[in-house]
Amino acid sequence: MTEADEREKIRQILDYYTNDEGSSEENIFSGEKVKIRIAIGFAAACAVLLLAIFIVLLYKVLRFRSETGTKTDAARKPSSNGAPVQRAPIPEDRDFKKFRQQRRHQPLMRSDSSASEIDLDSWLKKNNNKMSATESDSSEQSLKLGKLEFSISYDTDKECLRVLVLAAYGLPTIHSTSYVELYLLPDRVEKHQTKVHYSNSNPFFNEEFVFDIAFSELAERTLQCCVFSYDGFSRHQSLGEVFYSFGEDDQLSDYGGMSLCKDIKRDAFLLKEDSPSRTGEVLVSLCYLPTTNRLTFVVLKARLSKTAFPNDLPHPFIKVSLMLSGRQLKKTKTSVAKNTLVPVYNEAFVFDVPIDRLSDVSLLVRVLDTNTEDGRRPQTQTIGKAIVGPDAQTSIGLHHWNCMMTTPRKPIAQWHPLVKS
Repeated sequence: MTEADEREKIRQILDYYTNDEGSSEENIFSGEKVKIRIAIGFAAACAVLLLAIFIVLLYKVLRFRSETGTKTDAARKPSSNGAPVQRAPIPEDRDFKKFRQQRRHQPLMRSDSSASEIDLDSWLKKNNNKMSATESDSSEQSLKLGKLEFSISYDTDKECLRVLVLAAYGLPTIHSTSYVELYLLPDRVEKHQTKVHYSNSNPFFNEEFVFDIAFSELAERTLQCCVFSYDGFSRHQSLGEVFYSFGEDDQLSDYGGMSLCKDIKRDAFLLKEDSPSRTGEVLVSLCYLPTTNRLTFVVLKARLSKTAFPNDLPHPFIKVSLMLSGRQLKKTKTSVAKNTLVPVYNEAFVFDVPIDRLSDVSLLVRVLDTNTEDGRRPQTQTIGKAIVGPDAQTSIGLHHWNCMMTTPRKPIAQWHPLVKS
């Protein structure tokens, strides 16, 4: 092999390795380009997905605000006699459609078929005079309970409501030792109480109390002043209550020290927790949708009195009835809670009620106990009841119903005391 051949062979070997390295570098660069393109495509897909989620959430927020913000002036403005809603004409049976009730978690029992057989027109005309006479007697009796004078002002700097309880006038002589408790409905979380004044039918309190609440929330709140009597044996008795709804006056910004003097009205039974007629309380929520004429009633939970069950724990459940002037139109019930004084239900019921009939119907809530002895058929016993609506036995029941009508589409929860049947 000559020197020229050796040089040619070496040149071929160098050319071979040089071409191989160049092709490998090209492959590396092409692989990196593919990875970059994949990363860019994935990032673009994620951006499109996030944009779609943002658009959906924005649509839902705007729709929710539009639904909650469409409160009509007619629903918020009170009538000339001070009532939130005027009573509608006498309802007819065809106004209440046979709507299949709905409830979460558990199937409902069938609606009461006897409700369709009631002649509402004839029954209401027959009892109209009797009902009006009863209302006039109760109003005359409430005037004899006395009056409560107080003033309201709002501190915009500290964002708090100031209530000055001035005095009470004309209290019954046998209940001359008295004091006043103050709450903001519907939650009743914050409580204030005046000092006890002894042997005075016209006590002068002159005590100021502060509620921390935003000015924008006042339109949905009501001030409750409960007047109680007190004796030397540590017994408390409810004399009556005074309510002031801030939603009654649209000029909330003009509050600068408004003085009020209102009649003290008494409920049908004592609201004190240690009252012998009180067997506990139940937490319910109301919400009305005027577009669909649906009234949603949610039974959240209950608290039963320990004195009513000294030996065994009850098995409570709750029956809910839609009532019209004392007659039952529809009924349903919750599931049974086992061995507890604090049952939790969280069950919703839907009733079909026309908007012009809301001032004529009420909801009867009954808490019952199921007893089973020796394998026999279960027997039910009523623990207590509460009425929510125009026929309520307490001012709280009427106030809760009025709040539902003045704030449609918004669920409003409220504790209601249970009374023995």
